[in-house]
Amino acid sequence: MSSSAPSSSPPSAKPAFDLAYSIDDVVLDPHRDGQFLYKRLDDVMPREGAAGGRTLDVACGVGNVAAAIAARGTATWGLEPSPEMLGLARWVHPETTAAFVRGLAETLPFRSESFDRVICQGSLDHFVEPGDFMREAARVLRPHGCVVIALANYESLSCRLGRRLGRGRPLPDRPYWQSPPDHNHKGDPAFVRALGGRDLRLERCYGVSMLWGLQRGGWSWGKWLDRRPKRVAHGLLSALDALAYRMPSQADMIVSVWNKR
Repeated sequence: MSSSAPSSSPPSAKPAFDLAYSIDDVVLDPHRDGQFLYKRLDDVMPREGAAGGRTLDVACGVGNVAAAIAARGTATWGLEPSPEMLGLARWVHPETTAAFVRGLAETLPFRSESFDRVICQGSLDHFVEPGDFMREAARVLRPHGCVVIALANYESLSCRLGRRLGRGRPLPDRPYWQSPPDHNHKGDPAFVRALGGRDLRLERCYGVSMLWGLQRGGWSWGKWLDRRPKRVAHGLLSALDALAYRMPSQADMIVSVWNKR
């Protein structure tokens, strides 16, 4: 799923559809900075998606966001190419009213102007053709609806500090500030700005969390926070999150909201 944005894959590697993404591919951060980021996204994305009408959650994974939106009274569909993830979504959320269907982001299996919201969290940089997805999202969107994208920022303050602090030091196989090998594109502010194309215009953009994953040698921001009193750690994370909201280019996650042109 690729547009003109640069790919994080080596030049010889051709982006490919991942039709068998597994729960084993998901790595969760156990430290307070990671847990804070996950909780913030659990708050942000259901709120953005639950605006009444109909919402489509693209690359919905195990369906947590789709189920949370449906619980707020919005008719919700979750789209996912991986059969394992779809099976888990139906197993984890047996009582949800959200419908889970298999399909690709680049060819959405829905009629034009079917949805009031199309959302995608943490997956657009995995896509082979992000531009195709954005055009499809615009196609299935109703005239006054919006597309909401949440994307990891590999040019965040944390990533840029990590590169600087890591110079001349032995590095792990993949430093946290480098886009993972299963990403076809590098998420960053330039990539986000290029997403709209001719079909969508940017309504607003904000950041979530700051300094997630920062480390130098054996020291890490997350481990340091784990040793602080809970109230102190939460206060620091909340203050940085408020700063990230106003400075999305420095934030760990960028949330962009798009309208039809």
